[in-house]
Amino acid sequence: MKQLIVITTPYFFQGESTIITGLFEAGMQRLHLRKPNGDINAFSQLLKEIPDIYHPKIVLHDCFELVNKYTLGGIHLNRRNNQVPVGFNGTVSRSCHSIEELKQYQKLDYLFLSPIFQSISKEGYGNGFTPESLEEASTDGTINEKVIALGGIDCTTLPLLRPFHFGGVAVLGALWGKNPSIDKEKSIITTYKTLQTWI
Repeated sequence: MKQLIVITTPYFFQGESTIITGLFEAGMQRLHLRKPNGDINAFSQLLKEIPDIYHPKIVLHDCFELVNKYTLGGIHLNRRNNQVPVGFNGTVSRSCHSIEELKQYQKLDYLFLSPIFQSISKEGYGNGFTPESLEEASTDGTINEKVIALGGIDCTTLPLLRPFHFGGVAVLGALWGKNPSIDKEKSIITTYKTLQTWI
């Protein structure tokens, strides 16, 4: 089965740890914890509220010093944080925005390629690749099981990715919606399960 990776909202919200725990219980295998403006205390608090058993399935985009403290599964390199911590043995991933970047970083454990479609969470951000360019990159092996499609992924766009050789998809806006809150926990988990069936 292909991967379905969940990316958190860029901000913290009330009840987030409860929903994340519910998603893990529903079968989520990998969560990317991305909060560009979050401070280390807020990250620590969220991680403390998520059962330890799920920590190896969490990837950090920021505050890499927490990876060993909480025995997290991976780090995601970006412009803010582009160095692997000394002694870190988990997965290392990063985001790419061109086919050339995919070729440059193919030695990493996996890569996000975005934006594939019009972004759901970032208005006016999207459609960076033609079907022809994706097909060519799939044919020559640049798009393979280590490449994760990101950007505008939902149940309507997922089938359009089937001709290509992506190893999975990452979702953000399609799962969390505009204003996630604890009273939407059930619908968020239902959406996750629906997406899972389409993978």
